[in-house]
Amino acid sequence: MSTATPVLFLIFNRPDHTRRVFERIREARPSQLFISADGPREHVASDPENCRLARQIAGQVDWPCELNLNFSDRNLGCRRAVQSGIDWFFGHVEAGIILEDDCLPSSSFFTYCTDMLRHHADDERVMHISGSNPATGACCRTGSDYVFSRFSFIWGWATWRRAWKQYNDTFTGLEEYQADITRMSSLLVQDTTACRYLLDKFQRTRDGEIDTWDYGWFYTILTRGGWCATPTVNLIENIGFDHTATHTSFSFRKPERVQASLSGPIRHPAGMVRSESIEQAFFKNSQKGYWGLMMRRLAPGLFFKTRVQVSKPVTYKPALPAWMYFRQKPVQHWG
Repeated sequence: MSTATPVLFLIFNRPDHTRRVFERIREARPSQLFISADGPREHVASDPENCRLARQIAGQVDWPCELNLNFSDRNLGCRRAVQSGIDWFFGHVEAGIILEDDCLPSSSFFTYCTDMLRHHADDERVMHISGSNPATGACCRTGSDYVFSRFSFIWGWATWRRAWKQYNDTFTGLEEYQADITRMSSLLVQDTTACRYLLDKFQRTRDGEIDTWDYGWFYTILTRGGWCATPTVNLIENIGFDHTATHTSFSFRKPERVQASLSGPIRHPAGMVRSESIEQAFFKNSQKGYWGLMMRRLAPGLFFKTRVQVSKPVTYKPALPAWMYFRQKPVQHWG
């Protein structure tokens, strides 16, 4: 298999994860490979060596390929490193696939993205192609191989320069949505609690309390009226749920597993029709924090705040029975 679609591989300090994902990239044999790496953190003694080992995969490209490298000497942090890496990528290409070092794609992921990028290239309403699906059960009766929604899942995804150039990292107009919650509800799920939850995430990201780039991308798509295509089967396994994770190291979360691959010509939906039930399922299966918020409202006596040692900012987890933890899906941010 060989793909003509350019691939951006975002790496940091996890050589084992990096090698596993790189093996899938090698199987796809992209004609253009871009590798962008954040630099080591000064306060983490193991980072320089781990970053060096992760970057060694650049020397393992053994197929005809235009290789482009963007290695930072200093640590930029999750938000700036990913954002600048994608900026660099789309400074060279018109469209492409983006994988982080913990997103292990299935065999059909690259073909799916290539076909979707080609099919929707001239439709500026479509801004994002997801590879993962946190709620496949909600999509099983659609009769197509993907659905449209406002949700930009970023565990393996693809987009175009035309879409990324609209990226709104400053969250312009956020105060207007905060002042009138119905405006956000009209763009997303008809659930004011969910919308307030997201508006809080947007504000905290804008203010620098959350070090991530993807809420800005999600906000961009929402406020631009963009559409995201999500496969009806999950094409990505997140392998980053361990002690090396930056944002997903909660031990009680079960990683999303690759459920299937797509084969044959892609079956396209009849039109861009939003499904309230699918969007509700997407929201509630991708945001663990929302469930905690709802449970605290329904049964506040079940909860106490316990500090979790993960990464800044400090987050909290609910004190629930163990069986309830395993019913929850892992968090997947949106951009």
